[in-house]
Order: sequence, then C-alpha cells, then structure tokens
Amino acid sequence: MRHAAAVTLIMSLTAAVAQADVYRSIDAQGHVQYSDTPTPGAELVHVQGSTSGGASLGSAPPTPARANPVNPAQSLTKANEQTQETLDKQAAQKAVQQDVDQTHVDQCAKAKADYEQAIQARRIYKTGADGEREYLSDADAETQRVNLRLQMQNLCGSSQ
Repeated sequence: MRHAAAVTLIMSLTAAVAQADVYRSIDAQGHVQYSDTPTPGAELVHVQGSTSGGASLGSAPPTPARANPVNPAQSLTKANEQTQETLDKQAAQKAVQQDVDQTHVDQCAKAKADYEQAIQARRIYKTGADGEREYLSDADAETQRVNLRLQMQNLCGSSQ
C-alpha cells in the first residue's frame, strides 16, 4: 500500500513539473532562448493544461492560455531602422568615394600646373630656410622637371 502511494506521489510530482509553460524570446544578438519564466517581449509557445480526475496528460491538446505575440509594429519598426541604417551607410560610402575622386582630380590639376610652370620657367628656384630664393643648376632644374612629370603621370595617368 505504501509502495503504491509513493508511486502515485512521484507520478503526480512528475506531472506537475511537466505542466510548466514555455516562453520563447530573442535576445539582442538574435539568439532564440526558451525559458519557463516570462520575460518582457517573450512569446508563450507551450502551455500544459491541468489534468482533472483520471485524465491522462496527453488526452487534451495544449491550448495557449495567455499568448504574448511579437508586436508586428515593433518588428516593422526594427526592420525600418535596419533598412535606414543600410541606406545611411551606402550614402556615406558614396559620399566618401566622391570625396576621394574629387581629391584625386584636385591633385592631378595641381600636378599639371606645377609641371607646366616648371616647363615654362627659364629658371627654377626653391625657397630657402631664410625665405630667399635659391636657384637650381640646369641639371637640377632638369631633374626637377622630370620628377614633376613623373608625379603628374602617377596622379593623372600615363597619357598626360
């Protein structure tokens, strides 16, 4: 008799444990988590109803008593925010590319102007530390012109 009572007690405890509600939630990193305790934004995915009399645990299908569905407006807002972030990133990348292209055009124009000035000048000079002009020798001037031409070709392309 005691043995039968112990078995009945153990079975009822097992049934009570098996009757827990199951909640599903998604954390900030997008990982799905299941728990027996509700958290804000969690969705009730399984409710085990109580058994009455001699009914077995599997006799009645589980019915959700209180479901917390995901708010469609929140999902749509999150999707809109992600889309806006993507568009903002693409716009920033396009702006950076335009700035890089414009800088390249400006550098090319300056290199062309420096080379043209060196070609047209009869004498080339450098400004010394004291602010006075130091004229280059003919060989140094020719080297300077060659260097300016190479710089122009590097910045503008070899067709210049």
